[in-house]
Amino acid sequence: MAPALLLVSCTSDGGTPEDGRPASYSARTSVAGGQKKLTAQARTAIGAAAADGDTLLEGGVESLADGVHSRPTADHGQHYRLAVTCAGLGDAEAVFTTEAGAITEVIPCDTSVVLKRFTAPARTMRLDISGKSRSSGVIAWRINRV
Repeated sequence: MAPALLLVSCTSDGGTPEDGRPASYSARTSVAGGQKKLTAQARTAIGAAAADGDTLLEGGVESLADGVHSRPTADHGQHYRLAVTCAGLGDAEAVFTTEAGAITEVIPCDTSVVLKRFTAPARTMRLDISGKSRSSGVIAWRINRV
């Protein structure tokens, strides 16, 4: 028996949509639109956490599925503020590791901002943020020199 490939496509009303797109097309565009909205919410929340006079060391916005995996290098002995927010559903977990150890913080995906102040260690540090089980959304984060 020869292998076969079966391709199936569905529409919502049993017929072909007028524009020829499958019914799942609207679901994909809805998810993309939702992602843009969550990104805007996360950026607004993290921007509000920035203080005048602070200098950005590093930051960004990532999907919760991709997570954040950063190895920032800061000036030893300088003071910094880490701000993290999540927009979406569920919770994210941030693990901030320095030579002194690791700090783990759960961040609810409700656009509240979690702030942590720290003094830069002699070596680089590590920031890992990932979604907890059944979480989805967008993470925004920034490290500012204060």
